[in-house]
Formats: sequence, structure tokens, C-alpha cells
Amino acid sequence: MHPVISYVQHPPLQDLYRAFMDGFSDYMIRFDMNEAQFEAVFLVRDQNQPTRSVVAYTDGRPVAVMLSGVAHLDTGWVTRCGGLAVAPDYRHLGIAHELMRQFDEQATGKRLLEVIQGNDPALALYDRLGYRVVREIMYFQSVPTETNATREPAPILELFDTYYPAAGHTPIWQVDVRTTQQQTELVRVREGETSGALLFRGSLLLDVFGRDEDAEWLLRAAAAEEPIRLTLTSDRPALLSAARQLGFVQDEIAQFEMIKPGIET
Repeated sequence: MHPVISYVQHPPLQDLYRAFMDGFSDYMIRFDMNEAQFEAVFLVRDQNQPTRSVVAYTDGRPVAVMLSGVAHLDTGWVTRCGGLAVAPDYRHLGIAHELMRQFDEQATGKRLLEVIQGNDPALALYDRLGYRVVREIMYFQSVPTETNATREPAPILELFDTYYPAAGHTPIWQVDVRTTQQQTELVRVREGETSGALLFRGSLLLDVFGRDEDAEWLLRAAAAEEPIRLTLTSDRPALLSAARQLGFVQDEIAQFEMIKPGIET
């Protein structure tokens, strides 16, 4: 006999956390965090909004969660599913499908999510729901580099006034300062007539702004002072090629970014 499942939008924080930890307890990536860390990363930094998120309950127990956030960019509204998880004992009951139905129902504009490559059940679900892969997301660790480029801090407003508007790429949600809340540092780099900019959060390189032909030079400048981690996408082949030529080490874990067109409301 199937358990009775109820769904609550804007549930208590402790239920979001408990459902998230139970649902991801056997995930490919180990999440080891307390409730405060969960809130700081998934709600504050990544801007998943509790008012848009849903928890599934049975007998008063939170057994599944859908995290969601929304933002308005130059291209219009984007609503992101920032996490979908069902506790192991409650899978194959249609809960994930219902959570995604509610996500789609409340979403504004384009729907967006990321899924780890190799998570075939999730990929199959999203495919059935009309989501399509648009690019891959890959993670790298730098090796020591040398550069003659100079680095100087730049006002963060330049990111919004100059670099984002002129960029020929769309950052993924997790590194886009327009969609997330992060303490970041914008750095201008220059060597002779060659210039660009780097966006950091600590030792994590969030974004790179510059010409494709300068990709290797930019990554050399980024990694010259200390080891860095960086996120790259398949729609920026010059940076991917440069990272590999420099010997940066790619993580085994990679993701697909998937989208579903939506109607502006």
C-alpha cells in the first residue's frame, strides 16, 4: 500500500534541510553539512528561495524536497530547480515527478536545472518532462603557472556595468553574481596591449572575461599566485582547450545543464 503523500510549499527550514540530507544520503557527491551550512550555501549563496521550494511529507516526516529560485536577467525570467531529492525508501512512488510538476507550474520564464552525468534516472525524468541538455559543466584544478601579466583589483560595479553586458557567454547560475549572493573579487589583468578580467570567490575562479585568443594567457594569470579551482562549460571551447593545454586536472564529476522553454508571465 502506497503511503499518503502531502506537499507543502514554503516549509520550515529544518524540514528543507532534513529532506535534502535524507534525499542525497546515497548521492554521488557526499553532503556533510549542518543546518546552518545548508542555509548559507543552498539558500543564501545559491538563492534557492524557501517560498518557492516544496517538501513532500508522509506521516509528518519530510521525505523529499524541491529547491527553487527565480531571477530576471537580460534574456528574461529564469526559474531554476536547485535541488531535487527523494529519500531512498520513498523512491519510485511518483514523488519526484509531482515535485517537478509543481516546479513547472509555478515557474516563470525559462526552466533551468543541472544534473550530474551518470545520474541516468534523473536524466530520464527530466527528458520525459521536456528538458533538453544545452551544455556540459566541467570542474578543474589548476597546476602552477607563470605570467608576466599584472593584476589589480577592480570595483565590483564594473562587473555589472562593463563585463557582463559585453560578455559573449552566459554564466551558469552557480557562478553568476546576478543570480547568486557571493562575496566576490573582480581582478583586471594586463600585459602590454592584452587585457581581461577575472572573477574570484576566494580561490575559486568563477568567470573569465577576455578574447578567446587570450584564453591560455588569462588562465595563466588566474593561477599564477595560488592554486585555483575553476568551472568551465562546453560552450567556451577556447577556455577548455587552454585549461587542458596547461595541464589543469579535470574532476571526474561533470554535469549537464538542461533547460525547458517557458512562457513569460
